[in-house]
Amino acid sequence: MLLLTAPTGNVGAEVVRLMMDEKPMPFRIAAHRPDNIRRIYGDDTPVIYFDYDDRSTWGAVLDDVDQVFLVFPLPMPRTVKRWMLPFIDEMAQRGVKHVVYLDVTAAKDKKFVPHYHVERHLEQSGIPYTFLRSSYFMQNFCRGLSTHGLDIVERGELFVPAGRGRMTFLDARDVAEAVVNIMKDPEPHKNQAYVLAGPEDMDLHQVASVFSDVFERPIRYTNPNAVQFAWRLFRRGVKWDVIGFMTIVYTITRRGNNSDFSADLEQLLGRKPRTLRQFIQEEKWRWDTRTWT
Repeated sequence: MLLLTAPTGNVGAEVVRLMMDEKPMPFRIAAHRPDNIRRIYGDDTPVIYFDYDDRSTWGAVLDDVDQVFLVFPLPMPRTVKRWMLPFIDEMAQRGVKHVVYLDVTAAKDKKFVPHYHVERHLEQSGIPYTFLRSSYFMQNFCRGLSTHGLDIVERGELFVPAGRGRMTFLDARDVAEAVVNIMKDPEPHKNQAYVLAGPEDMDLHQVASVFSDVFERPIRYTNPNAVQFAWRLFRRGVKWDVIGFMTIVYTITRRGNNSDFSADLEQLLGRKPRTLRQFIQEEKWRWDTRTWT
């Protein structure tokens, strides 16, 4: 039995979609709001209530589970100790045989990144793992959570405090396909760490240029400072925990530590990953209709 966490996240939603379409193995979806998942996929969807903050839900979620797709839903230091490390211990006690952990590239050696401590605890737990250290998801430009889409649509700007830092941009659909491929044949991937990066290394000025070309109107990169960025998102109702994590990501980018090139994703897919231009062209309707992911 495969357990899928974070079914509404960038990658989690795409993994669920693939599993519902292909059904390559028995699986269970862990969701904080199961009714929302059933509304999307139907009443027969194999979904169960789960709350990291309520340990009474953990037993039923992990019953008969041997593989887990694990996502850190609120990556802040306080939730490392309160949620993730105890949940890893619970998985180890219940004999989970493999965890695919969706990660960030900085988790390898940046101790101030919460994912770093989750990686180390997984290594020490004895559970065979696969780390997917992912670069920046293209979907963040049209996520309701980030509100970047509003800035693009309403102000014609990318409002991101990343300076002149460069990133490799990644389509969550490609990562989801890689996750399912790994789950189908886990043995070659156990105790491996992959860097998942898109095919292009770009700064935000270049990204704005691609948006401008596809939208056929000017989109500017305004490069705010961290305080300006945080204040705008806070006034929109974005939670401080979310603002804090986003600021960490953009600070890493500004310092030049978020553009790792790697062929790992291409090898896992057996094809080249999507480019940013392809993504914007295919998903332009989201900005046109304000249908955020």
